[in-house]
Amino acid sequence: MNATRTFRVAWLLLLTLVLVSPLLVCAPAQAAAPACSASQDWITNPNPPSEIPNGSNAQFCDFYQFAWQWFFQLVSPSQGDPSLRNFQVNTNYPILQATGTNSCDPANQAEVMFVHREKPMDANTPFTLPERTGQAGGGATIFDQNGNVAFYEIRFSQSLCNIPQIQSALNYPSGTTELKTAWRIITDADKPNYFWIEANVDGVPGNELLGMAGFHMAIATTLHPEFIWATFEHRSNAPDCSSPGTAPAGGWSFTSPTCAVDNPPSTCNLNQATPSTSLTGTPSEICRVYRDGTDPSDHEASTNYADIDGLNSQIQGFLSAMSSDNPMAVWQNYMNVGALWENDVTQPSSTFANQRGSMRLANTVMETTFQNVDPTQSFISNCFGCHNFSGSGNSNTIPWAKLSHIFDDVMQGQCATPQDVQAGPIWNNSQAAQTCPQVCSGNGGWNGNWKTTEPGVMSVCGCCGG
Repeated sequence: MNATRTFRVAWLLLLTLVLVSPLLVCAPAQAAAPACSASQDWITNPNPPSEIPNGSNAQFCDFYQFAWQWFFQLVSPSQGDPSLRNFQVNTNYPILQATGTNSCDPANQAEVMFVHREKPMDANTPFTLPERTGQAGGGATIFDQNGNVAFYEIRFSQSLCNIPQIQSALNYPSGTTELKTAWRIITDADKPNYFWIEANVDGVPGNELLGMAGFHMAIATTLHPEFIWATFEHRSNAPDCSSPGTAPAGGWSFTSPTCAVDNPPSTCNLNQATPSTSLTGTPSEICRVYRDGTDPSDHEASTNYADIDGLNSQIQGFLSAMSSDNPMAVWQNYMNVGALWENDVTQPSSTFANQRGSMRLANTVMETTFQNVDPTQSFISNCFGCHNFSGSGNSNTIPWAKLSHIFDDVMQGQCATPQDVQAGPIWNNSQAAQTCPQVCSGNGGWNGNWKTTEPGVMSVCGCCGG
């Protein structure tokens, strides 16, 4: 066979392959579907599930999809008042007021902003509600690169107002929601890139223009009474410590160019905060210690990275394709940092090995100084370090339970006129935790106090009254 005939045969063979199987030659490579997929319907028609899908077989992806769906539900415009987002509707999510104030009274629903205070270093340290900004003292605060203090607002689902009903159960009812948002002062030029509000902040004359910097969300379900803890941040807050990357066009909000580098000078004092009583101060220098709240050594770390980053990327794509005048488009400037939950809810959350998801979860503008999560320490400074779940069979709702600090403050705010109610003999705190919620169920709930009035014969429970 000569060379010409050999070429002709080869050409005919190639032509046959093209005609018979065109996909082998012409079809472009198809991108693999993401392992954890998002849906644009979450944004345009939010309808979040009341429970983590797939029950006991739920994967990490199920929890992150749950978190994103609830985030979009909470930040969507309210049907009753489109000028508000759902989480801002006070009748559904009241604002936590100063200590001693009944946060469930509609008459008390004024705007309240707090400055950041240090969390307790020990899990047994009583929770202290931050002071109002005009009276801040004794706690650490953070300041953005303009030298303005960061503000915080706390909200909770209306169901937490029913003190007796909650105390009579071991766990909070499914759907119980707690929210904390972080805000920084912005200018008119910043408004397109932030979800913003105007608020009359204590100590500041007139209304201030505030842009949301962070969004904490904790939601209890029947299968996960320990709450699913998820947190979101503005993409311009701060860089990762280990890989700062390129700063956004306007710079980092809480990190200077000098400190947002691979090897920052020691003078940066990264992630440090000191007490201040001022609304302005030296700018803080902040970086994110654990990307996605995860260390490579953590349980299923690679899956956690992939699910968080994959959903963030897909959702940003959906949002950035929207018209700039769409009220949901602004959320393209935000990202999910991670979420935390338990593997076995019959066990306490204090066991690090029983935790799942972003096991070193922290928000750079809400837990700035608590990002160095060390599982070898007695106090592990992630969500469960301060919000302890006792496991099944133990009450997580009595006044000295550590799961919900917000509920404790809501209860104390309703206990303005406490009264002692006889309960028969009570021998110890354990018995009081079983007896007093029932004794006070028709008297506004139990405030956590009890005492013996006649040894071996009679004790009284401190009821809130009402």
